Amino acid sequence: MKNGSLRTLLFALLIGAAPGSRADVVFLKHGAKLEGRIVERTGSSVEIDIGAGSLTLPMSKVDRIEEGRSPLDDYDDRAAKLAENDRDGWLELARWASGVGLGAQSRWAYEHVLGIDPNDPEANQALGRVEVDGRWMTEDEAYRARGFVEFEGQWMTPSEQESILRARDADRAASEARARTAEAQARSAEAQARSAEAQAQEAEAQAQRWPHGNSLYWSGWGPGPRDWPTNPLDSN
Repeated sequence: MKNGSLRTLLFALLIGAAPGSRADVVFLKHGAKLEGRIVERTGSSVEIDIGAGSLTLPMSKVDRIEEGRSPLDDYDDRAAKLAENDRDGWLELARWASGVGLGAQSRWAYEHVLGIDPNDPEANQALGRVEVDGRWMTEDEAYRARGFVEFEGQWMTPSEQESILRARDADRAASEARARTAEAQARSAEAQARSAEAQAQEAEAQAQRWPHGNSLYWSGWGPGPRDWPTNPLDSN
C-alpha cells in the first residue's frame, strides 16, 4: 500500500476506534498503531482486519504486537448466537456495532434485518433509504418516483432540465450568430482592403503615365491633351 493510502487508513482508524475497546494492537516503528484483529502473521508480514477491511504490513515496519480480544471478535460471537429471524436481536447488534465503530458490520446487520422485515423503519433509515407513498426505496428510486430526472449528476424536475437545455441552445445559437457576423465582417474588411490596394495600384500607374499630373499646361490650350476641347493638331 502506498504511503498516502496508509496515512489515510491510519487516520480513519484512529477516528473510528472505540474508546477503551480491547483488540490486537500493532505498534509501528514511527509511533502509530493499528487496532483490530490479526488475520495472519508470518515472519515477514502481519495482516490485521480493522473492520472496514484488512491491511497487510511488512514486519520491518512493526515495532511490536499486543494481542487481545477485538470488537470484531465480539461481533462474530454475538452474531453466531442470534437466530436468523431474530429481528430485534439483529437490530440491537447493528446498533452496538455502530457504537463501537464497526460501520461495515453494522450495515451487514441492518441488511439482515431488512431480509427479515423489508419495512423496518430503523434499518431502512440507517441504510439511507426513504419512504415514498408507504414504500421504502433507495434515494435514487425515490427521486424517480417523485418524477425527478438525473441530469449531469444532479436530480431535477423535467422542466428544470428543459430550461437548462433551452438556455444552452440559445447560447449556442447566439455564439454561432456572432461567429457568422465576425466572419462576414472579416470578408468585408478583406474586400475593402483589396479595393484600396487596386485603387492604389491604379493611382501609381496613372502617375507613371502622367508624371506631371494636371500641372502641365500646353500654351493656351489648357493642362494637356486630355482637357483640350478639340485637338489643335486637327485645326489645320
